[in-house]
Amino acid sequence: MPVKRVTAIVLMGLLASACMSFSTLGRARVVEVGRVQIYGAPEALVVATDSGASIRPIAEVGVRVGVTPELELGARVTTLGLTLGARTQLHRSPDPRSGVDVLLAPALAYTVQDKLALEAPVLIGINLGDHQLVVAPRVTYQMRLAVPGQAAPASYLYLGVSVGLVIRLDDHVALMPEIAALGQVYADPGYASSLSSALGLQGSIGLLVDP
Repeated sequence: MPVKRVTAIVLMGLLASACMSFSTLGRARVVEVGRVQIYGAPEALVVATDSGASIRPIAEVGVRVGVTPELELGARVTTLGLTLGARTQLHRSPDPRSGVDVLLAPALAYTVQDKLALEAPVLIGINLGDHQLVVAPRVTYQMRLAVPGQAAPASYLYLGVSVGLVIRLDDHVALMPEIAALGQVYADPGYASSLSSALGLQGSIGLLVDP
């Protein structure tokens, strides 16, 4: 089969499957009240199987706004869709240069053209002076809305984790390289995503800007 045709089939499979952005791109500490954080990243989405891997370049940009000392609201646009969510501080270290921060970041994600997901990552941030190591396990429930031949959506459940390092460059800018993994643990009988027998990987080089 010609290489161009194989590439087209792979990309169509990615678009029609469970592919969604599952990066974190943020500290495990909410933005201060009234402050705004802007972030973005070039990324690579990989679907790895025993027989090989499919790679797709993607990108995202987002904004976060501090609402209360324990809550921020945010939105992000990616090559794959749109995500709206909140981040709630569960624990904040008294010293931002040491100790551990923990927050919950539930969000609603729409993936083009017909998928809606509810995701719930828990960010655990280990403060390392000016920097922070962020580990974020997550559970994601996804619905495929437009299922041919039936009125009800098809359901999928995924588990994953991401690991990133927030590297503070100055008072307003930080760099965050991150790697994330996601796998399917359930699908309605008769349905399967591209991650049913594969592992989804997402690599990001994020830039966090606090004006």
